[in-house]
Amino acid sequence: MKRLNIKIYGIVQGVGFRPFVSRLADACQIRGTVCNKGPYVEVFAEGDHESLKRFVEGIPKKAPERAAILKVDVHEVTDAAPPYADFAIIESAKERGDIFVSPDIATCDKCRAELFDPKDRRYLHPFINCTACGPRLTILESMPYDRERTSMKEFPMCEACHEEYVSPESRRYDAQPVCCNDCGPQVYLLGHEEVRGADAIRAVRRVLASGGIAAIKGIGGFHLACDATDEAAVHRLRTLKHRPQKPFAVMMRDEETARRACHLEPGEAEMMTGHQKPILLLRRREDSPLAPSVAPMGEVFLYIQPSSRLRDEDYD
Repeated sequence: MKRLNIKIYGIVQGVGFRPFVSRLADACQIRGTVCNKGPYVEVFAEGDHESLKRFVEGIPKKAPERAAILKVDVHEVTDAAPPYADFAIIESAKERGDIFVSPDIATCDKCRAELFDPKDRRYLHPFINCTACGPRLTILESMPYDRERTSMKEFPMCEACHEEYVSPESRRYDAQPVCCNDCGPQVYLLGHEEVRGADAIRAVRRVLASGGIAAIKGIGGFHLACDATDEAAVHRLRTLKHRPQKPFAVMMRDEETARRACHLEPGEAEMMTGHQKPILLLRRREDSPLAPSVAPMGEVFLYIQPSSRLRDEDYD
């Protein structure tokens, strides 16, 4: 039996790295621990030579899609410490050094399927997330990245969410922002706090449909929204923002909708619909349905927002 100390550097905070290591250890019959140290993830792994070899090789090969491993240091541990009984995720520890934290990650396909499934307990839950997606950097207050050091510490998990959080078989195993309609943050109208959840979203949708402007407070600041096809509404927003020329960002339902409004060059569609969901600067089509004031110079900041397909009846 042999014991290794493994340190993994890179974007390994907030991407489901510890749950991944735990599952890999179980698959390779490895005992030990994994812990966030701030600049890196530290693993103590105990097993036979072949099991340890498969485990170490599997870390960079099978790492979560959102992770970015810069370096893996492996050293044999020769002290006479007692053997591990199993493999466990242990409490994080603070260390000095460069820290790489994942940015917020766009809603994954599995969470999106749950979001629109009337039978799922997170149906239309606006803060849906899992180990592979959701808020990261914008909820972080200090390192290492654990729930008690994020803004989610104000929202204790319900029994069902906690069960998912501690279960290695769950997609939300050790997912720090995990929550649901029963225990997470809520959407409400400022000044009319009694209007919450679906009623609040319906109210904002009607404001936008009638040519109004809504200020939506998100985890990263305020988003000023209006109907991008309504010239009067967009012109009013541009006037209020004192922004004469810079293009506004436009949310689109899907790639087909984006192609009706803008020209997509090779590779841009894949980038826009990938897991990072960046905002792209695209050229507007001459027959674009977008209001002229969205982009007076002809270029549009564009990103895909699949949840924009929701209608009032989806919240009934």
